Amino acid sequence: MGDYDRSRLITAVAKFNEGDYFECHEILEDIWFDVRDDSRDLYQGLLHAAVAFYHLTKKNNFKGTLIQINKALAKLDKYGDIYQEINLEKLKGSLKRISLKLKKKEVPKRLPKIILN
Repeated sequence: MGDYDRSRLITAVAKFNEGDYFECHEILEDIWFDVRDDSRDLYQGLLHAAVAFYHLTKKNNFKGTLIQINKALAKLDKYGDIYQEINLEKLKGSLKRISLKLKKKEVPKRLPKIILN
């Protein structure tokens, strides 16, 4: 990963962790569009996670959130617990827990953070 992509990823993670899911999505979409290596699905998975929480926090759309979480997990499950210094183990675990809550029509108390190691 080049310095420019790394810088954009750090900015996207900060936006995600601040709850600015729309801006996070915009940055990740740009990275995803530019990248042509094995990390492409990582960015698409993170992008789906950002869209999921945009649906949840701005639209109160549980169905849309679940669809996006499932898409995120399908992409992120291709990678190990840590990939490009992102703790995917914690993120995937949080996504799975939130998915279970939403299926029971429960609003999650805490939304996930993306942790960079």
